[in-house]
Amino acid sequence: MSIPLLSGLILASAFGAAAAAPRHCYGEGKDQTCALSFGDLWGSREQYAGRRIEISGHLVRGFGQLVLYSGKDYFLYQKAVGGIAVQMDQTTLEAALAEMRPILGEGDWKDEALCPITVQGIYSDQPFGDFATLGTVTIASGPRMLPFVGSCADLQPRLPQGLDK
Repeated sequence: MSIPLLSGLILASAFGAAAAAPRHCYGEGKDQTCALSFGDLWGSREQYAGRRIEISGHLVRGFGQLVLYSGKDYFLYQKAVGGIAVQMDQTTLEAALAEMRPILGEGDWKDEALCPITVQGIYSDQPFGDFATLGTVTIASGPRMLPFVGSCADLQPRLPQGLDK
């Protein structure tokens, strides 16, 4: 194989790889969505910047904003690190807050979703506010409060130790 032909193949494959969707994406064009885990974002945030993503986790409200964490335990031990800020309009925010319950004894953290939820929106890999977030998801229609198998929607908020007597 000649050198010009070989270099042309390398360039063509490089451009094709840059235009291809990340492996977690489905759909086409404006309807393309990338279903991600937090591990996917930790490993390659910039790859998903500007794309529509779908990600599940534990949603909390505090310090005037919503933040999605990979799970409740991660939130309890990390708080301001490793979450994804969630932005939405006021009507959507009010609907989301109606599905949340107060967090007792957690300082400036006010509310949490009882069930893991799925958020879908446009992802920015830029940190948000004073938190060391993985970026921001801006949503148009609100988080989907979809309980996973074995609904947790009927669970009561936990009481901090010592207050349940």
